[in-house]
Amino acid sequence: MKFLQKKGAHWVVAMAILAIPGTLITSCSKDSKTELVDTKSNKLTISVGGINTNNDEGVKRMGVSSSSKTAQSKIYSFSDVDMQISTDNNVPVKTSSLANSVRSNGTAADVAPGVTENMEQDTKYVVYIYSGNTLVTSKELLSGTAGTIEGLDPAGSYTWVALSYNAKDTAPSITPASGSIALPQNKDVLYATGSVNLASSPTINILFNHAFSRVGIELNTIGVFGNITGNPSVSVSGLNLATGSINLLDGTVTAGASFTPTLSYADFKNIDPLHNDAKIAYVYTASTAAQSAVKVTLQNLNINHVDGSLARTYFATATDFNFSVTPELGKSHRLLLNVIESPLVTGSGSTAVRWSRSNLFERDGNDPLRKYAFYATNAQRSRGDGYFSYGSLVAARFPSSAAQKGDPCTRIYPQGLWKQPTSTQVETLTSTTGLLNNVLNLVGTLLGAADPAPGSSVGTDGGNHAQYAITGGGTAGTNAFGTATSNSNNLRFFYNGQIVNTAVLTGIGDSGNGLLGLGLSNLSANLLGLNVLNTNIPVLGTSYNASAAFWTDSPVLAGPLLDLLGTRVGYYGYHAFTTRRTLGGLIPIGDPFVKASTTAEALNVELLGLDLLRTSFKNVRCVRAN
Repeated sequence: MKFLQKKGAHWVVAMAILAIPGTLITSCSKDSKTELVDTKSNKLTISVGGINTNNDEGVKRMGVSSSSKTAQSKIYSFSDVDMQISTDNNVPVKTSSLANSVRSNGTAADVAPGVTENMEQDTKYVVYIYSGNTLVTSKELLSGTAGTIEGLDPAGSYTWVALSYNAKDTAPSITPASGSIALPQNKDVLYATGSVNLASSPTINILFNHAFSRVGIELNTIGVFGNITGNPSVSVSGLNLATGSINLLDGTVTAGASFTPTLSYADFKNIDPLHNDAKIAYVYTASTAAQSAVKVTLQNLNINHVDGSLARTYFATATDFNFSVTPELGKSHRLLLNVIESPLVTGSGSTAVRWSRSNLFERDGNDPLRKYAFYATNAQRSRGDGYFSYGSLVAARFPSSAAQKGDPCTRIYPQGLWKQPTSTQVETLTSTTGLLNNVLNLVGTLLGAADPAPGSSVGTDGGNHAQYAITGGGTAGTNAFGTATSNSNNLRFFYNGQIVNTAVLTGIGDSGNGLLGLGLSNLSANLLGLNVLNTNIPVLGTSYNASAAFWTDSPVLAGPLLDLLGTRVGYYGYHAFTTRRTLGGLIPIGDPFVKASTTAEALNVELLGLDLLRTSFKNVRCVRAN
């Protein structure tokens, strides 16, 4: 009874407390703080941040230390085309900026600020979770989607390992028989490891490293300005590769059985999906033995030149190109075959100059690799994309910023192979030097003995031009450039004229849009017969069909002190026309000949990096830089 009475009393008290207005409860809430309990998670969340392009420290391999490699380059010269081959570590990658990614745990899996290679969506990979040396669990996941592993100790610390074959159709085993996994042949093995404490940060963001050595063989036709058409014959021999195994906990790669891969043109994939002018094929190896006899054989390489879709065929006969490379684990190596325009040569020895076969034009202002090209054929033309002011990277307009100044020849892919000629190189084509205005006034008024340019002759094949004898680079028979008499197989400077009229130049400068301000709708528009907007002043004046002109890279006045001050005065150019001796300055006598001069345009002045005066637009003709 007493028990029952006590219980009843407590019940009465409890009811009484609940019946009291909220004053008591409110008072208590003012005097205490609510405690938030952080529930520990047994779930690990996993994502992929990307792939290191080149792991500077490489991955571990038994008894071998890493060494740096120096790029090698060589040019094979042929009559119609050249091939530049080189060995480097600059494989093309698909990248994204990871500068804002969260650094998760201070391990090797951190997504470091900078640029890494993207892993394609839905690429398979496996994550292994270890407690010490004991495998706790593993799971196959897909890139691009957050993965989870559950059932872990919420307060536990683990070592994690991620392994992938960088493929959507195959993945490593999730139940390795031992601490090592045998790796498949010729696969891009990706590896990463780190530690995670679920109590402090239950997430990891994986940055993979290449475990094998990756060798990319690249065939590139950007330097001949065309997309590959058809199916050229490409074969690769001399590669002696190896598969291997990897220790999951420490990342040690051990080479295993050797194999010889078979590669054909079908294995070469576009680097840029928008262009068919750069293709690469990859092989992968666990071996670090030197590959000293790699041979790429190429035949029947067809392209369509970007200028007019002109078809060209190179290497009608099978041609071999040799490479050597010493693979390093975790590193990427590139064996590059750059198909490049071959030059025409004048002179010999110290006076030899290797000229481009046609003039340069601005091809695509938004693509740094493809911004410039040589015209598909050497011909007389008056397109706006081929006229440049001195020291300008933009056609048909004056440069408006420092970024628009420079030598456009040096920007032709591969950059640095070509340049504008020096005044000394141009002087091998000329017999006189003088101010541009004085040279222009000589047309039709020459007195006295004939003074033809050295090695020159008057040409009219396909338009008026100055032609020079060549000592190399010409071709005979049917080839990519036609017959031995074609314009592209002979050094011909066509009389495309130049823009010198003050009213035109003023209009170009004032418009801010170059020739667009004079009524042009695009750079490739023809200037012949075009007048300055609302005037009768022709853009090219009377120079078209009368003279040839192009720039050098040499200022009239320069030097270390002027360079320091950002100052240059005047630029030299080339100017040629066809003339004859005259009797009394009126009656032409004798045979026509080419008169060529190195012109000085002293009114071009640059002070402290700013253009004070600019005159004339000319063609640009390039020479080999080395």
